[in-house]
Amino acid sequence: MSGVGLVLSAAISAYLFLFFVRLVMSFVPLFSPGFTPHGVMLVLFEGVFTITDPLIRLYEALIPPLRFRGWSLSLGFLAAWLTLVALQRLVWWVFG
Repeated sequence: MSGVGLVLSAAISAYLFLFFVRLVMSFVPLFSPGFTPHGVMLVLFEGVFTITDPLIRLYEALIPPLRFRGWSLSLGFLAAWLTLVALQRLVWWVFG
């Protein structure tokens, strides 16, 4: 793989890792309802959410959430994740 392909693949991999971290962070309030991040954890939470929010919000604006009996499931995260995986596969195919 060429240098450009390696850099693009590494950048997409890092972004996918941040999406995984965000997924784990989103479960923290479910298991610990009184949790409020302080100090380093607050900076970590804020950084991850700030970096991953633009792509997720783009898809949330385009794809309506699934609604079922009083709860809704946002598909923005899933759509953003799948887009990044497809983009990484495309980079591997083009520069592979």
